[in-house]
Amino acid sequence: MSIVDAPRLSTYVRHTPFALERRTARHLVEELGFRTVACDESWGSGVVLDRYVRGDGTDARSAVGQAGPRFRGRTMLDLVRWMREFNRGRADWDQVRFLGVGVLEPRVTQHVELHRFVAAVAPDRLPRAHELLTALALRGTPREHGAWYAHRLTEDERRPLVAAAREMHDLVRDLAASRAARRGRPVVDPDDAVLHAFALRGFYESGAAGGGTLRDRYVAGLITAWHERTGHRIVYSTGDATG
Repeated sequence: MSIVDAPRLSTYVRHTPFALERRTARHLVEELGFRTVACDESWGSGVVLDRYVRGDGTDARSAVGQAGPRFRGRTMLDLVRWMREFNRGRADWDQVRFLGVGVLEPRVTQHVELHRFVAAVAPDRLPRAHELLTALALRGTPREHGAWYAHRLTEDERRPLVAAAREMHDLVRDLAASRAARRGRPVVDPDDAVLHAFALRGFYESGAAGGGTLRDRYVAGLITAWHERTGHRIVYSTGDATG
């Protein structure tokens, strides 16, 4: 998906404060048919939380510990534990999912899985992908990297990083559309890979532009792509979960 094509948040999105306690989530999911809980947490850490609620072996505290400070609290812990329990024994299509729509803090998960995806699908393209990902590598923690990019680089210094993020997104999007990406059970889900690169591009482009409207368009793009991918009704929170 191109960011230019991302529509405004549509009617399938419902907003609520992140007083998304288990009782509220239970009502939305069990009674109203919502199947994705989205918030302004980073896309990359949202992937970790989504995999936890779908039953991987991650400990709940470890998964929530990947989140940013606003969402690293009891409310989030209770929510994802409830989501995981709800999903127990359910078919994949009927499981509730977690979606992080933030692009302000990239995560190492994105870089690792993009590297693995290209290596599996198009080994001949890996040297270039490695160059791009090296240029885009995190300098310190996600928060430290964000501060470095926003406050320590000049506009001229940001420009080649924006170009690298765009090239990486284009490369992954093209590879994800290939037959090789869809053959058998891929090492990294092609749809995940595309959104890893899309969110990474969102960080570098919106940071270079000072955030604002462009960042919101990337949020809209992630939500729209997720809806197209899953068909889910989505509840989207812009609050915090530190309570």
